[in-house]
Amino acid sequence: MIYQAFNDDYVNRLNAEDPETERHFTAYFSDLLFLKLRRALRTHQTIDDIRQETFLRVLRSLRRKELARPESLGAFVNGVCNNVLAEFYRSISRLAPLPADGLESASSGRNPETEFQTEERKRHVHSVLNALPAKDQEILRLIFIEEREKDEVCRICRVDRGYLRVLLHRAKNRFRSQSPKTGAAGRAASV
Repeated sequence: MIYQAFNDDYVNRLNAEDPETERHFTAYFSDLLFLKLRRALRTHQTIDDIRQETFLRVLRSLRRKELARPESLGAFVNGVCNNVLAEFYRSISRLAPLPADGLESASSGRNPETEFQTEERKRHVHSVLNALPAKDQEILRLIFIEEREKDEVCRICRVDRGYLRVLLHRAKNRFRSQSPKTGAAGRAASV
């Protein structure tokens, strides 16, 4: 991507709702925000939502003449994105259930972002697992979710240990091929 220097003329065209300038603005910052957000978020939908909310707020702020220096537009977009992301994390923490005693302890070590990512990863694994053939589902569920001994899995599936290895290998490969993001969820299935 070519570095863009921003000036009064560019910001004025954005304020005037020039379609070409708006297209350039969203295209230019879309990739940059994606790179920033993909480190913090795990779903494309959430990334897109935060990106769109960032664009909306930046354009609204520009039209209210809240940007003092046009050359700092990039930093301004980054700051707005940080604020939207912080609001997202706060909303997640408000939705998290309280501990049994009703008190939130700073020493509890609970991190809303980590909990959200863990729950998201679980949903992803289960949705991919449900798309697999029944035999693959059974083997992966028994070994990775229920953590049963392989000898017990052999008895349940009525196969010998050598053939279980083959079935498990095939099931893991199918899981990986069905998974659109083979990052964390794919590694979880390969343990």
